[in-house]
Amino acid sequence: MKNVVRVIAWNVGLLLLLVLVLELVFGGWLEAVDQPNLWRLSIYRDIDWRLSVADRYPHDGPVRYRRDHWGLRGDYGRPQDADILAVGGSTTDERYVDDSKTWIAGVQDCLAQAGQPVKIANGGVSGQSSRGHIRNFDLWYPHVPGLQPRLVLVYLGINETVLDGRQAEDDVQQYNESGRSQWIERLKLKSALYTLVTAVRGNLAAWRAGLHSTRLQTEGGQRAADAVDRGWAGVGHRQVAADGADYARQLAAALARRQGEVDAYAARLRALVAAIRAFGAEPVLATQVGGTYRRDGKLIRGDLEQYFDLAAINTTTLAVCRETGATCLDLAAHLEFGDGDFYDSVHTTAQGSAKVAAAMCRALLATGLARTADKP
Repeated sequence: MKNVVRVIAWNVGLLLLLVLVLELVFGGWLEAVDQPNLWRLSIYRDIDWRLSVADRYPHDGPVRYRRDHWGLRGDYGRPQDADILAVGGSTTDERYVDDSKTWIAGVQDCLAQAGQPVKIANGGVSGQSSRGHIRNFDLWYPHVPGLQPRLVLVYLGINETVLDGRQAEDDVQQYNESGRSQWIERLKLKSALYTLVTAVRGNLAAWRAGLHSTRLQTEGGQRAADAVDRGWAGVGHRQVAADGADYARQLAAALARRQGEVDAYAARLRALVAAIRAFGAEPVLATQVGGTYRRDGKLIRGDLEQYFDLAAINTTTLAVCRETGATCLDLAAHLEFGDGDFYDSVHTTAQGSAKVAAAMCRALLATGLARTADKP
């Protein structure tokens, strides 16, 4: 009996030793020594997921969502190759849009086709507002070796309208995107064994779910994108002309109603512009559009309350942009969305992201910034 116990103990010990060696070789534990600042980040890093979007919008199979060792997304090469750093919340992170179909990928492709190729690194973090964007220039981006973009493209607005209770999301050291204990999540992100197990399990699940994703429907026989379109249609009779007196009156009322929030946002935006310039880059600020209303030329139809809440933020973005001498891209004044472009009130489908990319690309080309962003 003692011999059996001894054999079992030896085998368990050898197994644990093997696991330890594998963890040290393939895990991220040694980063605490050579990359202490990145070790303290709670954002997703070193991930390669396949995610089904069957309940959100039509797509041929699962989408691929990758973030590299530095927590950045996109086909930008090495950190030192990045000409532009894109900063924003979930509408920049775009978790449920394939790597090849995000608006950032679309802008990169569009600029290349226009003869102005640049590399864009995606630093978007779901849930972040301008508060978090400012902190990233202290806690995250300066600690990515070689990351020195010429431009920082900030796509913000929507999260600024719902800041209450969102303080945690803006701290990349305290907040983690899974919603679970930050320390447990950090340990998981370091573990090679955990990464292997979750990659296999997650990809198998996504493969099964996404196998017939173009035909899979949500409960009630509709996808989330269909529900958004139906919801918009229900309030589509409400409308206002962007060049009319009623528009000016409603915008002024929204600015007055949110005066304290708008003033605080303006102060944060000035701090963000300063942080970007201290980082050695030039800021480019782009306004945003929601999914509960539609623009058709000068006519806006749908949820006008959400429209003017966001318009108050966008107006402030443009005012601070001009005040600080940053470059302004007023996408909200030109983007026209339609059915199938959103899968909820703020997040675009791949189809909607293509429209964002096209508008962003045109705006960048018009400024001439894309050419100056390209590193020699």
